[in-house]
Amino acid sequence: MAEKRKRDSGIEVLRILAIMMVIGLHVFKYGNYYEQAELVGGFVRIISIGIRVLFIPAVDIFVLISGYFMVKMRFNIKKAYKRVFKIYAVILFYSVVLSLLSLLLGPEFHSINGNKDSLAIIIARMVLPITSQTWYFLSHYIVMCLLAPFVNIILQNIKKNDYHVLLVVTTFLMSIWFMMAHMRFLDKVVTISFFSDIKKGMSVFSFLYLYIIGGYIWLHTEKNDKPNIKYILFALGCLITNGLLFTVLEKTLELNDVVLYYSNPFVILMAVMLLMYFKDLHFHSKIINALASTTIGVYAIHEFRYVRELLWNMFDFRKVDCSNMFLNMVYIISIIVMVFGVCAIIDLLRQKLFRVFEKQEIKSSASVEG
Repeated sequence: MAEKRKRDSGIEVLRILAIMMVIGLHVFKYGNYYEQAELVGGFVRIISIGIRVLFIPAVDIFVLISGYFMVKMRFNIKKAYKRVFKIYAVILFYSVVLSLLSLLLGPEFHSINGNKDSLAIIIARMVLPITSQTWYFLSHYIVMCLLAPFVNIILQNIKKNDYHVLLVVTTFLMSIWFMMAHMRFLDKVVTISFFSDIKKGMSVFSFLYLYIIGGYIWLHTEKNDKPNIKYILFALGCLITNGLLFTVLEKTLELNDVVLYYSNPFVILMAVMLLMYFKDLHFHSKIINALASTTIGVYAIHEFRYVRELLWNMFDFRKVDCSNMFLNMVYIISIIVMVFGVCAIIDLLRQKLFRVFEKQEIKSSASVEG
């Protein structure tokens, strides 16, 4: 029997870094760190802007990786949707378990800003986590996976030059247009009145666009024996450019929050450069692969609405002195590592539980067939 091919850990490292970046973004948003850094000002504000801009490509990275791996799959609805069902099973598991746990612990554990949700709403969201968008990212991700087999038919069969045209058109529609609409003098002739979440890169259409880019990287870029440092340098260039857009050029171009949108072309390009580097980082580590397999669970646990409320009340930067940037960094990194570590351990236990049920199902099927 041929030996099963070991899964490269290079991209899995990037997957782990991406989920840590997501947690970092939540430190800024829900932990009120950026608000406090703005109040302190000076060096603390400048470095905080750099860190925030560094974390922004996280979501784009996740979707690019999905496109990179999934585009090669041949059209097989049964196989593709079986994969979707496995992802949905994880989402439903956490929706049910975390909802029931919140109810059992009492009203203070299923309240948002002191406002208690009704039992009917909690149960409805619990059993319908995708349509209720308990997690916006996972809802869009599931829809993207449902459409992926059909998208693959196109991506696998068009010529490379035609793929280039597709990338140019979708990049203009899903990225450049939104940035132009925020630039001084252009905002009167380039508008985004009807786009809402699409302009932020937080829609199914945005995910499909990133999927197309990830697919191109798999289908039409070289696979090398070792990574090229130029991609890290390009990513660094995008980071610096975005930082300048957010600070020095903010008033000149009037870009406002668009710099921090996932649709920002420099954010997308940074995510692409990181994938280009890590795809050629070839090594195998069971520990890395195991930790990378927990990323959906880590996201689902720490972003569950009631867990999020408790978590960021605990790690609220309004309760600490943020004037020392070194201590801020230590605190931020500690929170990221701790949240990731605890959630990863929980998800590894969930995986063991699922494997027990899968084995029981196999045994039951075998006994029925026998």
